[in-house]
Amino acid sequence: MAEGVSLRVRAREFATGDVDAAHEVLRESYIEHRHRVFGGAEDFRFRQHVVQAGELGMDSVRHTATVETVTDPLPYLMFVVTLNADLVVRAGREELRPMRGEAFLYPTGMPLTIRWSDFDLRLLRLPVDRVARVAARAGIALADFRFDGMAPISAEAGRHWRDTMAYLFHTLNTPDTPLANPLVHAAAVDLAATTAIATFPNTATATGYVGEPGRVAPAALRRAVAFIDAHAHEPVTVEDIADAAGISSRGLQAAFARHADSTPMAYLRRVRLSRAHRDLQTADPTRGDTVAAVARRWGFTSLSRFAAVYREEYGRSPRQTLRT
Repeated sequence: MAEGVSLRVRAREFATGDVDAAHEVLRESYIEHRHRVFGGAEDFRFRQHVVQAGELGMDSVRHTATVETVTDPLPYLMFVVTLNADLVVRAGREELRPMRGEAFLYPTGMPLTIRWSDFDLRLLRLPVDRVARVAARAGIALADFRFDGMAPISAEAGRHWRDTMAYLFHTLNTPDTPLANPLVHAAAVDLAATTAIATFPNTATATGYVGEPGRVAPAALRRAVAFIDAHAHEPVTVEDIADAAGISSRGLQAAFARHADSTPMAYLRRVRLSRAHRDLQTADPTRGDTVAAVARRWGFTSLSRFAAVYREEYGRSPRQTLRT
């Protein structure tokens, strides 16, 4: 990735007092549906804020009327946190009545019946296959992965998901968001996918531990290391590394644990830290080079965290390296 290359971040706002206009926008934004209005249309207010960066989309939506909708099946994953809602969601035989501050997931592959009176929601959208690729690290075939319920597995898991969504929403809506950096974006999508898998019931967590893979030859580890060294400037995933090494994701994890006492992503972070160290050594603050720019170039979004790991590795602060 050349310096300066970034993902396009698209944001838009829409507001109206017309219920039909609001639902036309909802159809264009999310999914085809049929709606009936039961009340509240006289003083109706609708507000939508949408922001999209690559595979990650996050929205806030306010709708004040009492409405029932029947939707077509969603082809992607939509996770929700209710900021304020009187809401009922039915999917097949399952019914959910989320309370204020609670998280839930709209199921895919089936029509939904949703009834609400005045909601204020925060939404996160992800492709199904992106989350399935993360689940594959637990040994689940892509075609076999699915979420099995709308509600989190526990109140604590729900709170963790809510905090994760709040962090991603804030970061994505920050001016000059670091999520435009492909490295940071890939890490954020991995964070969202991993947290979702840990939060909502699914075939990956239901399967449990499936045993250690067989012994992986050091040659596969050498291929993985060579791939990481050559592609550290790109948004590399565990699956990418495993494909390059010619082994499964679980085999890759086992190879790093057995032969390197590490993980693939930990090794990738060390390589990126080393590249950031090199860039700081050759940087010139009189030209406007900064620690923040170097850290972001190599996928470090938290300057305090970057400074801490840098000092632990090199015995000095990144700022001291830049100035010498």
